[in-house]
Amino acid sequence: MAKILIVDDASLIRSVAQKAAEEAGHSVITATNGEEGLQITQERDDIDLIFSDVNMPIMGGLDMVEKIKQMDKYKFTPIVMLTTESNPDLKARGKALGVKAWMLKPFNKAKFLMAIQKLIG
Repeated sequence: MAKILIVDDASLIRSVAQKAAEEAGHSVITATNGEEGLQITQERDDIDLIFSDVNMPIMGGLDMVEKIKQMDKYKFTPIVMLTTESNPDLKARGKALGVKAWMLKPFNKAKFLMAIQKLIG
C-alpha cells in the first residue's frame, strides 16, 4: 500500500484523513504546515502521494509544492490540494506547479479515497 503525507494546520482534517487512509490500508505521515511537510520530504524518499491544505501558517501549501516539485525524488509524486480555497488564480498556480487535483473541504471520505485510488492505483 501507499505512504501518504497529509499536510494541514487543522488537526481535525489531519486526523480524519489519516484515519480514512489507514483504514484503506495505507501508511500516513502528517505535518501541520508547509515547512514541516517540506522537511519530511527532504528527510524521506518513500512518499507516494501528498495531500495539502493551501492556507497554513509558516509556509502555505503552494509554496511547499513549488519546493517539493524541484526535488528529483518527488518531481512526479502526485499532490492533491485539500482546501476551502476555490480561487481560480490559486488553482491555476497549483496546476502550473504540477498539482494533480484540487479537492474542496468539507472533507468527503469517499472522494478522498477515490483520489488515492486514482492517483496511485
